[in-house]
Amino acid sequence: MHKFLSITLFLMIVFGFSVNSYSNQYFPPTASQKHFTAIVNGLPGVVLAAWDTPVSLWVKVSSKAVGSPPNQKKADTLAGILADRGRTALFQPFCVHIYQKRDNVLGSKCVY
Repeated sequence: MHKFLSITLFLMIVFGFSVNSYSNQYFPPTASQKHFTAIVNGLPGVVLAAWDTPVSLWVKVSSKAVGSPPNQKKADTLAGILADRGRTALFQPFCVHIYQKRDNVLGSKCVY
């Protein structure tokens, strides 16, 4: 029960911050976050990757990454790959959100 409560609280914080802002103007990303973001921004089909909060990475993609019309399964797969790579690169809990339009999240994955 304690683990469920912790995960729920973490997700509320992540999504609460994510709804309220879309820039890193409120916190400075760490060196490892900057490095990981640069790598993600260099991937084919990635238009922009940016930290919305210290634990929320938003990745805007083109149809090259998720198809046209957008394929949710491809977006979920991409989110999973980025989250798994980030887990080993960042050593922190965080969520990856894949989108084409900010108000339409195509896929998400959180790691703890």
